[in-house]
Amino acid sequence: MRGFKLSAPVLLLLPAVIVLAAVVIAPLLLSFYSSFTPFRLTKPDTFWVFIGFRNYARLLADLEFWTAFGRTVLLLTVALNLEMLLGLGLAMLVEKAVSGQRILRTLMMLPMMFSPLLVGFQFKFMFNDNVGLVNNALQSLGLTDRAIPWLIDGQLAFFSIVVAEVWSSTSVFAILILAGLLAMPKEPIEAAKVDGCTPWQTFRYVTWPFVMPFAFIAMTIRSLDVARAYDIVKIMTDGGPAKRTELLWTLVSRTAYADAKMGMANAMAYFSILLSIVFTVYFYKKLALARAQVGTEW
Repeated sequence: MRGFKLSAPVLLLLPAVIVLAAVVIAPLLLSFYSSFTPFRLTKPDTFWVFIGFRNYARLLADLEFWTAFGRTVLLLTVALNLEMLLGLGLAMLVEKAVSGQRILRTLMMLPMMFSPLLVGFQFKFMFNDNVGLVNNALQSLGLTDRAIPWLIDGQLAFFSIVVAEVWSSTSVFAILILAGLLAMPKEPIEAAKVDGCTPWQTFRYVTWPFVMPFAFIAMTIRSLDVARAYDIVKIMTDGGPAKRTELLWTLVSRTAYADAKMGMANAMAYFSILLSIVFTVYFYKKLALARAQVGTEW
């Protein structure tokens, strides 16, 4: 080792690398190893018992896990599509505003400033079947004569979670799509009007291809968020009623801490990462195609 000397850039980066390894890499390696063990929080000695792929094999036959997996995919699909449609409409309305556009952009960002925990408590109160704002409003308008059990009925509870997710994150799509609309040159739109294109044709063949890359960037970001959705679901329903709103990460949490099966929970977590990877790769491919199309046409 005589004569071995680290360069100045390496020495400057070394503290950050050490902290990163201690805070991120080491826990990841330990959790990945524990997914191959029957580790239980109540039995620490089981951490050193290696059982191979037994936890993963059990997951393949676990109906409860696959039900939560499918429900997470359903939430991701429904929420992303609704957020994109609403965000697109909101962005186009703000872009058309003649005055007060800065104020509207600021107001549009407000839902993003709320913590998911706060959003969960907010919508849990709003959908409460006794004192909730939604039921009181519906009864006051004469649309129903009884309280609707939003958070007790399985299908209605899932719908309530979708509403909370859409409300809190539509602004992500709106902001990114609005950025695309503001960056878009006006000449192609004016040319389309001169050629006699209808508003729908102008949007379909001129506006949408240009803002599509911005929409796919928002989809990539939000797919990672929804695939690991936990806070809002935990507060609003805690996976109930009767586990009918159980998602991947609420199931992982319950398995790890309520059932103390940390090894199985880590196996679920690493298996669930595949969902995020699949959607991320899919949206990146769509983003690349959209950017290529814009580069060709513009």
